[in-house]
This record gives sequence, structure tokens and C-alpha cells, in this order.
Amino acid sequence: MVLFCLNVLFAQKDFTMCAGNISISPNVSYQLKFKGKIGKDKSGIQSYCNLPIASNNLIWLQFNPPHDGQMNLEISSYVDSLIIFVFETNATEYCPSIASKKALLVSCENRGAGDTVVPTYNCFTNKNYYIALHAQKGKTPLLDLKLNYIPLTSDGRLLKDSLLLNLAYNRSAPVYGIHFRDELTGFPVIAKLSLVASSLIDGSYRGSDILVNNQRKLKATLRIDAEGYYSRDIFNHPISSTTQHDTIYLNPITHGAITKLDDIYFAGGLAIILDESMPRLKRLKDFLLLNPSISIEVQGHVNDEGGNSLSSQRLSKKRAKRIVDYLISCGIEQERLSAVGLGNTKPIFANPETEEQKEANRRVEVKIK
Repeated sequence: MVLFCLNVLFAQKDFTMCAGNISISPNVSYQLKFKGKIGKDKSGIQSYCNLPIASNNLIWLQFNPPHDGQMNLEISSYVDSLIIFVFETNATEYCPSIASKKALLVSCENRGAGDTVVPTYNCFTNKNYYIALHAQKGKTPLLDLKLNYIPLTSDGRLLKDSLLLNLAYNRSAPVYGIHFRDELTGFPVIAKLSLVASSLIDGSYRGSDILVNNQRKLKATLRIDAEGYYSRDIFNHPISSTTQHDTIYLNPITHGAITKLDDIYFAGGLAIILDESMPRLKRLKDFLLLNPSISIEVQGHVNDEGGNSLSSQRLSKKRAKRIVDYLISCGIEQERLSAVGLGNTKPIFANPETEEQKEANRRVEVKIK
């Protein structure tokens, strides 16, 4: 199994302006840092309420709810005072509607470091929501932020996003069912499933609950992708010849995690990717295409028994760069990708004694920026 833990705020050129806003995913933790701007703000948000905006030291975020529901901003910071604006615009209107005073001001609040009351706002699927965070002029505080979002039905009940794909047309035959759920909440997750086991059931499927007829004992390969979740690969998964139901739990993507990119091979001492690496690199490419708000840092590591030489750092950087070049050639935007070479500064085994331990030190990892 491989997990790509890759949700992220990728750095636009200037997220202190509304046009450079960062699209965020709901119920995911982020760490933000102000740029410490000192110039005057020209966005026009000062006209919406009486709270003082002393500069353009802002961070602009954007969120489009997939369903009607409720949201709130959970923020922790060492900054004494933080001004928060929440704007609502129509789905076809963007930042200019804020500057032209056509946007609806949902909230304007001055939140202190000790405040524990978090206002909750209604949100709607056909609307855009822009969030402007303002810190004091010239300050560069760090924030931990999460946009908590709950989808609701029209009568106010919790909406569970599910999709049943029922291909078990023969009611008298055994059924194989596979069900995808959120690891944290247990709610259904709509995912794409690539199933390889037998020509009778092989295929690509999409749903939170998938049912097919099967009358054979099989060993299956499952490749599972869902937007906002880690990809998951399962090999030699047993499927019986009788009715069977499996529940696969998917982990929501989180900020800051690092995971090894398995099955990546290079020519000895060189930055040449071997063909055996292609299946795994294609999975990483597919993951990034499925999650367009994600950017990653590719980290190269080598096993240098002489310590951490300059040559080992250069080789690890070149190898990481080769992976970035491959992803760019597949259409992934360059600004979402970066490469670093860590040489032998972070070995898994500080004093490797076996070839397996040396191989473990020679690795590629991916990290959220």
C-alpha cells in the first residue's frame, strides 16, 4: 500500500491580494504565514466595516462548498489581534465584485489570541466564499487554520455524500461489495476504483458503494483515488466465491506529512530513473491531477557511508529534480512542484549494516510544502 499525503497551500506569487487567493479544502489543517506587508491595502475591504485595516498585510483564501451547509474558521495563533473578513459572491463573480462593493459581507470580526467563541456561518453550493485575514502592519505571525465544514440537507440534517453503483444484476448470484468510508468520520466517500482480478469483474468504477456479481475465488489489485484523500493501493486482496462485503477506510489529506514514494529506482550512482519506477510515478501523477489544489516537495535521499558529502547532496537533488521534470512533462504545473536533495542528512539507519538497511536509506519522499 502506498499513501500520498499531499494536501497543501501552494504558494501563489502574492496571496496578499484577492486575485492571488489560495483555494483551501474543508476540514483540513493548514499552517499560514503572513508576508509582513507594509503598503496600503487597495482591495476596498475597508469600506465593508469599521475595523482598522492599516496595511495590505493580508492572506486571501477561497472556498466553494460542494453542498449547502455550515462553516466556521478554527484559528490558533500567537498574534494578539487578527481581523477576519468573510465575503460571499455568486458562483460566477470573483474578486472584482468585492472591490466594487457588490459582495455580501458575511462576517467582520476582530479575533484575539484568547478568544474561544467561533462564529458559524451558513454557506451555499452556488456561492464563492473569500476569506481575508489581516495582521498588524509588518508582522509575520504563523497561523494554524482549519475551515470546518458540515454539509446539510434542505431540512438541516447532516448530508452524507454517497453514490451507489449497483452492477449486481443477477440477484441469485453471489455479490462482491466494496464500500469507501472516511477514516475519521465514518461517512461515505465517493472514490474511483481500479479493480484487476478477473475479466469478469475487472474495470474502473466510481462510487462510495460498489456492488458486482462474482462467483470465483480471486486475488485482486485495488487502486483507490478520491479527491481530498490519500491514494491507496492494495495488492493480493482476497475475494471469495461467496457474497462478501469489504469496507475500505480512506484518510483525509493533512498538511505537513511526509511519505515514502515506494518502488522508485535509479541507475547506480546516477540520476537516471529506471523503467521499473514508471507505474509508481504514474500513480503520483494521477494523484496530483485528481487534487489540483495540492503542491508537493520531492525529497531525495542517498546512502553515503562516508557521511554527507557534497556529491551525495548533489546526486539526491538531481534525482528529486528528475521526478519533478517527469511530472511537469505529464502536465502538472511547475509552480506546484519543488525538489530538494537531503543527501545522507536524514538516514533511516544511521549505521546501516545490511544491504536492506542501505537500500532503505536510498529513498524518495514527498512532503507538503
